[in-house]
Amino acid sequence: EHLCKAFCGAGRRSGRREDWEGGVKRTLAKAGGRSQRSGACEGPGAATMPAKLKFKLIYCSSEDPEFPSSELNAHSPHTVGWQSARFCDYPQELGFQFGANVRLSQLQILSHQFKIATKLELFIGSTADGDKPSYHKAKFKRLGYLSLDSNERSSWQARELKSVQVDAFGRFVKVLVHKNHINKLNMYSQVGIIAVNVIGDAAPAPPGAHPMLGAPVGGADPHAGGDGAAHRPPGKKDVSPLDDITFDLNFDAATAKQIRELHVAKDRAVKAEDYDAAKRLKDAIDRLKQVGARMAKLELRKKAAVESEDYDTAKQIKAEIDRLRSAVAYGG
Repeated sequence: EHLCKAFCGAGRRSGRREDWEGGVKRTLAKAGGRSQRSGACEGPGAATMPAKLKFKLIYCSSEDPEFPSSELNAHSPHTVGWQSARFCDYPQELGFQFGANVRLSQLQILSHQFKIATKLELFIGSTADGDKPSYHKAKFKRLGYLSLDSNERSSWQARELKSVQVDAFGRFVKVLVHKNHINKLNMYSQVGIIAVNVIGDAAPAPPGAHPMLGAPVGGADPHAGGDGAAHRPPGKKDVSPLDDITFDLNFDAATAKQIRELHVAKDRAVKAEDYDAAKRLKDAIDRLKQVGARMAKLELRKKAAVESEDYDTAKQIKAEIDRLRSAVAYGG
């Protein structure tokens, strides 16, 4: 999480919760996510574990050529995110498509530190059964909105992460990005989003729920207040920290893959009650996280050196990264 502070700016504002329209909750959560370990579901008919969902951005109203919308399709320490065109019209629209109908559990959006929208509206949508999936022909239902802080208190250094629990079905997600907060750094009245993360599972809608409308399931009252528990499916497990948006922002793809593989091996060892192996794997994960965080910082420094054409420094940093990679000892 220390690298996330370096990546996201000076720090994070304290968590707070506010009511969404329609009873959906909006949450400003700490970027590190929850610390609970989640296990895999096994066997036919087992409950599906919410996990990070792959998506593709298929529509945007405008983009800055240096910060294209395609940046939102992947997460890494090098992610720079999407920015709207200069002096664009509002609201801006971003459209995302999944490979199949999915059940959404959580949405995470990381805002730019000073090109900040005043509000984000979220929609879930799908086409009718039997029709070819089409974003522009899909029927959408509004889930709610998120208000973003002006960020003046952090002098526009911190990036605000919004995490919200939802329970909806659909093939598409639409985000309407409203006009920007005005500040002295945002000279061209742009808005920017660094990353978007979606947690859920591929599952057909249960009987009585209409996947096109993203309707709440389990008989939940869409206007319920409280802590939002009514919108969480009974027995649904917490999301793994490995699927949190900041995990892939903190580690390069190779390191993230290795950490996930080690977590799987550790869970298997625990299930087999091989606690010596589980301890070795835990130690290996901790070492890899430390080295991976350092490598991610070095990668950012190397990128900056290349952009400034300081190739001697870039070469030295590359050598240090290679040394760290070769020095990592993986438990097994």
